[in-house]
Amino acid sequence: MPDQAAPARRPDPADLSHDEQDAGASGAHTTDSHSQFSAPGRSPASWSAARAYTLVLTLFALAGGPHLAGAAVAVVQQSGGDLPVAALRIEEIGRMAGLAGAAVWLLGLILTRPRPHGPEWPWRQVSALVGALAVIVADEAGEFTAHRASTQIAGHLTELVVWVWLCVELAARCGVTLQRLDLARPVFRKRTKIERAQKAQGELVFFAHAAAICAAVLLMGVLARLPGPVLKDDQATAAGVPDLGPHLAHALWSATVEEVLATAVVVAVLTAVRRPLWEVLVVTALMRALPHAYLGLWPALAVVPLGITAGWLYHRYRRVVPLVLAHATYNVVSILFGVPLLGVCVVMLAGAGWCWLEARAAPARGRSRTEPRA
Repeated sequence: MPDQAAPARRPDPADLSHDEQDAGASGAHTTDSHSQFSAPGRSPASWSAARAYTLVLTLFALAGGPHLAGAAVAVVQQSGGDLPVAALRIEEIGRMAGLAGAAVWLLGLILTRPRPHGPEWPWRQVSALVGALAVIVADEAGEFTAHRASTQIAGHLTELVVWVWLCVELAARCGVTLQRLDLARPVFRKRTKIERAQKAQGELVFFAHAAAICAAVLLMGVLARLPGPVLKDDQATAAGVPDLGPHLAHALWSATVEEVLATAVVVAVLTAVRRPLWEVLVVTALMRALPHAYLGLWPALAVVPLGITAGWLYHRYRRVVPLVLAHATYNVVSILFGVPLLGVCVVMLAGAGWCWLEARAAPARGRSRTEPRA
């Protein structure tokens, strides 16, 4: 007698991507999909909101806490308050303490990462982490200079590797990826309309974010005229990196960490646990604006719209690399040459508008109904 067919199992809502559930409710496949960014074998919906907030706030405390403390010290100084000498080193000490915490956290994630082929000692990853920490310690000890002073370049850029690595590992542990980083193959033929549209999405994020940065800096200049304490020196002096090399390294560090940590990780993780978009954007805006309080109360408010714009762009297109490139390009160009803000803002807006027209032909980012699950 042939075996009876097993009854079809009703799918568990936790097994479905957000877009598949939304599509089932509305009868249409939405374009705001997260399914292609989900890691195989993970269920982001199984995370609680409290657990997700604990993760993003802890990450922000380690990376942004020292800068937030430094901003608080700057606000006290701008208000005419006296501080002990030890308080002036709080940002430097906090930076190393936060990095140590990040390294321990990253090591724990590496050692406890699920492996499909059974237990295996991740000696390559651990060796890379130890090597990165060795470079940071050597630079802080002045081993790379004849006068035994830190270069503020090698160590700072190596710190950036640790922070980005930690963000990627945390996102994977939550069941999401920040962005697919597959290298595009060269195309020796005329691109199709769909291919041009997909390429235009990344360009749209770049131009729109660059325009938002220029608009935020313009707004800072306007708000700085309002009564209240404001930054008297330039940002390089306030950050303690007046030399060109360390200034460029700090600019790359801040651009990458702000976009990857304070935008991409926050939006990806909180969206995965079904937090409303307005709440996600408020969190990203505050995480970006608070460490900039050293600019002054009113100028720091100009960073809030920038944080909201960056968060929305990532939420809509899930492209973190164009965000980083736009921010880093602005920082480097402004340091080396200066930026005519109004003109560049208009050009970037025009570029974003053109790319938006091209990107309208892109298909929905969600997975096809017929595509097999990983």
